[in-house]
Amino acid sequence: MITSVQFIDGLDEEISGISLRKRKDSETKIVVLLFERLQAIERLRAYRKQITNLWLRDEEGEIKVTPSNVRFFYAENEDLSKIECYFEVYSEDIFERVMRFLNRYADENGFQFQST
Repeated sequence: MITSVQFIDGLDEEISGISLRKRKDSETKIVVLLFERLQAIERLRAYRKQITNLWLRDEEGEIKVTPSNVRFFYAENEDLSKIECYFEVYSEDIFERVMRFLNRYADENGFQFQST
């Protein structure tokens, strides 16, 4: 099975970058998915204020997360240039599952993980 990322069921999105962080005051992990464009927005212009779920699907099944923050960045000409989608992971088991998904996604799409 191919991995997929969807804000709208059945509409695949393409991740352009991934950042992993950890809260300083707890063990909570933060996953930041970067997108250069979102088909969900292109198809449904009013969707920007209503991003409530994100589905990560692969051969193990489906991970449904609720973004804690979605940030939209615009170029000087007011065209959408980048989207950052943040979600928090509180459990180590779920974080390990998300990492397996991200590794599969990275393998399929030519990403390389780098430590900063």
